[in-house]
Amino acid sequence: MASKTEVEKQLQVLLGRLAENSDSVRGAIPERKVLRCRVTDLDTDWHSVIEAGHVSPPSETPPDEGRVDITLRVGSDDLVDLIEGRLSFLSAFTLGKVKVDASIVDLLRLRALL
Repeated sequence: MASKTEVEKQLQVLLGRLAENSDSVRGAIPERKVLRCRVTDLDTDWHSVIEAGHVSPPSETPPDEGRVDITLRVGSDDLVDLIEGRLSFLSAFTLGKVKVDASIVDLLRLRALL
C-alpha cells in the first residue's frame, strides 16, 4: 500500500500535468467541475477544482459549496500505477480497479484527459 504522502505527491504530479495543458483541459472540461479522488485503502479524499482550463492543487479540504461532480474511487497502489503510466485508465476502469461516479458526459471528458 502506497503511503498518504506518496499518493499526495503523485496527485500533485497528475494535476501539474493537467495544469501545464490548460487548452486541453479547457477543451475536455469547459465548465467548472469539482473532482474528488477517494483513496479507499487510505480512507482519504482529495479534491481539486477544474475551471477555465486551470486545475487547483489537491486538497483534503472540500470546496466551500460542497458539490462534487466527479468522484474517482481507487486504491493507493493502483492510483500510483495510473499516474506513473504502468496502468491505463481504461484497463483500470474495466477491471474495477477504478470506480467513477459521474455523468456519462463527465466520464468521457475525464477519460480524454487521463
